[in-house]
Amino acid sequence: MAIKRPPKRLSPHRQAIKMLKRINRRHVKVAVAGTLAASTLALQPMQNALDMVRSSGELHLVGVSSPSTFFQQDGHTHGLQFELAQQFANELGVKLVVDSVTSPHRVLQSIRRNQAQLALTGITADDPRLERLRVSNPVIEVQQQLVQRNDQRMPKDISGLTGKVVGVVAGSTEAQHLKDSVREVENVKIIEIRQGKSLDLLGLLDEGRVDFVAMNSREFDAFRPLFPNLRDSMSLERTDAVSWVFMKSGDHSLYQAAQDFLVRKQADGTLQRLAEFYSNGNVFDSYGAKHFNRDIANRLPHYQSLFERESTATDVDWRLLAAIAYQESKWNPNAVSPTGVKGLMMLTQGTASMMGVKNREHAGQSIHGGSAYFKYIHDRMPESVAEPDRTWMALASYNMGPAHILRARKLTERNGGDANSWLDVSRNLRQLAQDNRRQGRSVPDVGQGLHYVQQVRRYYDAIALNTQVTLSKTQVASLDFDISNSTTQ
Repeated sequence: MAIKRPPKRLSPHRQAIKMLKRINRRHVKVAVAGTLAASTLALQPMQNALDMVRSSGELHLVGVSSPSTFFQQDGHTHGLQFELAQQFANELGVKLVVDSVTSPHRVLQSIRRNQAQLALTGITADDPRLERLRVSNPVIEVQQQLVQRNDQRMPKDISGLTGKVVGVVAGSTEAQHLKDSVREVENVKIIEIRQGKSLDLLGLLDEGRVDFVAMNSREFDAFRPLFPNLRDSMSLERTDAVSWVFMKSGDHSLYQAAQDFLVRKQADGTLQRLAEFYSNGNVFDSYGAKHFNRDIANRLPHYQSLFERESTATDVDWRLLAAIAYQESKWNPNAVSPTGVKGLMMLTQGTASMMGVKNREHAGQSIHGGSAYFKYIHDRMPESVAEPDRTWMALASYNMGPAHILRARKLTERNGGDANSWLDVSRNLRQLAQDNRRQGRSVPDVGQGLHYVQQVRRYYDAIALNTQVTLSKTQVASLDFDISNSTTQ
């Protein structure tokens, strides 16, 4: 029987060496694994700002709601810069998410804290507050101007403000420009309101509590329908650019994509067409605003309940239905056109029969028929057409006929445009008219159709503004301005 020998004992020195070798081998394995992991991460490209927006599926926009940015009606957002930003988001293949805040200060806070990727500040590109941010190419231009009452004499030049009181929103670009403009003029009192907005300023002017107010041309253009007794006054000889604003960092990817987009939209005329579409033109000059306010006060109350009833039935904003009727007949139930369309909604005999209207000159029947027909057209727009383009195309169809807009959408698609964008479709309507003329088809009156959509949009915004805003004397009186603390030049 073999005798087992006990294992040979290593000296303490050799045991220590053996243990160190095991530890070293383990460390080598860990180090190799760490190196491989680091190498793998290094091979994966880091996402830049543009890639992060695309991978998240959302572009976050922050801004102050205003006539030059965006505004909401009937649960939908529209406006010049909103539509432009929506096009940019569409190009990136992402959803545009809009965060409306109350002041430019909050807009700047959001963009600096990276809570949004795109900011609409409403302040002009040369404002010192934008120095540490990235400012895009100009999106729109605004004219700095004074506004006055109709019964005032217009000053010939800036010296005509001597002894006058001029109101302006505190912290606005206009406030700084006004102070610069009157620096050499004696005894000009500048009132800076801190708890109100442009609309409140116009209320102060309308009541005679200030002699002039300073604001940009687009702001006054939008609010003019409410103030038939106010008019444009002297220009402050300053045209400024309003731009998009981005956070300033070493990553230029999203900013550069926006720059390239704006250059293209400037070149193809999109910026100009949007600016024209969202302007009021001369519709609400002193004469137009006076007549509109008269009709709002004297005619609309007779029919508002009928519009509201049809709004409940069709789920279309009653103010849009009222705007269609105002464009059609100025709310005159006895209106008749040379072509035989009649009534408050100016229905053809065919449309009236289709909608079950027996008496086109009966206000209730006319409003019912016109509202039902607009709803019929609106609901038959393809699901891919989102608001507000859906409304604009439905209005064009209401005026020109759905078949023309359907063919214009197909033509837009063939020409490489966006068939879901009213701006793109409207550009192809003239070519459609030419093609129809050559082919012997019915030729749409393109000029009339484009004018119709724009006019209804103007009246819609004006009616909404008139019904949403109450110029309370208590509110105006409580505005935080103190003449004793105002700036006197």
